[in-house]
Amino acid sequence: MKKIGALFLSLILAVSVFSGAASAAAKPVSVWMDGAAVQFKQGNPLVENGTTLVPMRPLLEKLGVGLQWDGKSQTVLGTKSGLSFTLQAGNRTAVVNGAVETLDVPPRVIRGTTYVPLRFVAEAIGYKVTWDAKNNAVSLTPLGQPGGSTGFLWKAEKNGNTVYLLGSIHAAQAQMYPLRAEIEAAYKASQYLGVEVDMTKIDQEAMDKLIADKGTYKDSTTLKDHVSAETYQALVDILKANGMEEDAFDKYEPWVVAQSIPTAAEGYQANLGIDAYFMGKAASDNKLIVPLESADSQLDMFDRFSPALQEEQLRQTIDAYRSGNGGDPAMDALTRMWITGDEAALLSLVKATAEDQEYYKAMVLDRNLTMSSKIEGYLNEDDQTTRMIIVGALHMLGDDGIVTRLKNDGYSVTKL
Repeated sequence: MKKIGALFLSLILAVSVFSGAASAAAKPVSVWMDGAAVQFKQGNPLVENGTTLVPMRPLLEKLGVGLQWDGKSQTVLGTKSGLSFTLQAGNRTAVVNGAVETLDVPPRVIRGTTYVPLRFVAEAIGYKVTWDAKNNAVSLTPLGQPGGSTGFLWKAEKNGNTVYLLGSIHAAQAQMYPLRAEIEAAYKASQYLGVEVDMTKIDQEAMDKLIADKGTYKDSTTLKDHVSAETYQALVDILKANGMEEDAFDKYEPWVVAQSIPTAAEGYQANLGIDAYFMGKAASDNKLIVPLESADSQLDMFDRFSPALQEEQLRQTIDAYRSGNGGDPAMDALTRMWITGDEAALLSLVKATAEDQEYYKAMVLDRNLTMSSKIEGYLNEDDQTTRMIIVGALHMLGDDGIVTRLKNDGYSVTKL
C-alpha cells in the first residue's frame, strides 16, 4: 500500500540510477499481435541495450496509428484516440501527450528504414507490451476504454467562481485514454490549471542537486548502516543481477532508493498520468499552470519519514521487484478503479492508507489542509474565474478529503 500510495499521490521522482544490463538475443525477435506475427519486410527487429527497435511503418500501420513524417528533420508524429507521440531519428528526447521523455535508445535510420523503440510506441498509444524471454518474442495487447475513462470529477462553486476538481493517478497507462467528454470540457472551460507540482517547469539538473542535498548521507555512513542486513542484501542481489556494483545505492537514503528501483508495473509512466496529460495540453494552449505545492516540499515530505517507514517502503519495493511477472495487480486495480470511477473502491483505498498514521498524516492529511485552503481561496475571489484543479485521487474523498472539506465548509460541490 505504501509504495502504491507514493505512486498514486505524489510526484514521480525522476531519480533512478538503475539501468538494465544490455541483452543479446539468441535468436531473432518476433512481434505478435492478435495471435499473428507482425511482418517487417524492410528489416528484422533488433535489440540494443535492452531496447527492441522495429521498422516504423509496418508497426504503426498494424497499430492503426495516424502517421505524419517529416523527411527533412526525420521526425515522426503518431496519433491515435487522443494520444500522441513525437520521435526524431538520432534524438533521445521524445514527447508523449505534451510531456518530454528521455529514451534509453533513440530511433535510427538503417539502410533507408526508420527504426523506432517498440515498447515506447506501443505503450504511448494504448497497448500492453509483454516480453517472452524464452522465445525472444514480444506480444502487443490493446487496452482501450470505449466512451472514455470515467475518472473522479467534481464541480465546486461560489460567488460566480467555479473550480473543477479532478482526482488523478500520477503514474498511469495509455489505456486510461481517451477521457470522457465532461473531463475534457471542464479543462476547456477553465482559464487556469492547478496541479500539485508544475512538471513543465522542472529542471532535471536542479532536481538532481536537490535530491543529492536531501537524500544522500553526509556523515560518513551509508545505506548499509541504516537498514537491516536482510534488506541491504536483498538490494545487493538486485543490483548484481542487473550487472551493477553492489554499492551503487550506498550514498542514498532508503526513500530515494525505494523510488529508484523499477517494479513490475509495466506500462505505468509518469508522462501518461492524468495531470501530466493536462499539463502538456496547458503548455501547448498557453494556459497558465498554477502549482499548489513544490517539488521541494514533496521531497521534504519523503525525507522526513521515520527510518522505520523508509525501510518498510524500500522492502515493499524490493518485494514488488522480486515478484515481477510482467504485471502489477495492485496498480491494475487502481487503473480499473479510475477508468470506471469506482468511488467505493477509492474510499476503501483511503481507509487502508489511513491505517499507517505517520504515512497518512504526511501523504494525505497535512497536504489536504494546505490544498483545501488554496482552493477555498480561489472560490472566494472576486474575479468570477473558472479553474481546473488536478491532484491525486486519494486526496479527494474520506473524512479528510478535499471534497468533504469543501462541502463541510459550505461550498456547493457537485459530482459530475
